Amino acid sequence: MKKPSARELPLVKRRVAALLDKTEANGCTPGEAAAAIAKAKELVAKYKLDPGAFRWPQIPSPTETKPTSAPKPSKPPRAAASGRGRGIGKLAERLIVEHPDWTYRRIAEEVNGQIDGAAASEKSVRWYASRMRQRGVEGTKRSRNSSVQ
Repeated sequence: MKKPSARELPLVKRRVAALLDKTEANGCTPGEAAAAIAKAKELVAKYKLDPGAFRWPQIPSPTETKPTSAPKPSKPPRAAASGRGRGIGKLAERLIVEHPDWTYRRIAEEVNGQIDGAAASEKSVRWYASRMRQRGVEGTKRSRNSSVQ
């Protein structure tokens, strides 16, 4: 058991945090999640780190592995299961810049019309515009009196 050097301490901490991110909720099997937690515990003990400095997930319950003759149902693609990966943000950002006379509501309606299953709102488009202003993108401000066209 050794104390990590100042140079390797951040690396060890990142490694432990990455191991603790391997959970069933993030797509790992219960066995993978349990192995990752065990390895994280091993590293914390080896380098004498404070276990309270990390966010520990619940240890997955052991499941019996029963052989089945039927194949397991496949998981739906991640993009279909959530709003991520559809290009909603990119489209909203493009419309914000290309149409400075449109309101955020008009942009949200356009995004929802162009992307199947999108649920953009005036508030979400406003958030994209705010994020763009923080990055210094020009043409992201709207006047309060913009008319819907």
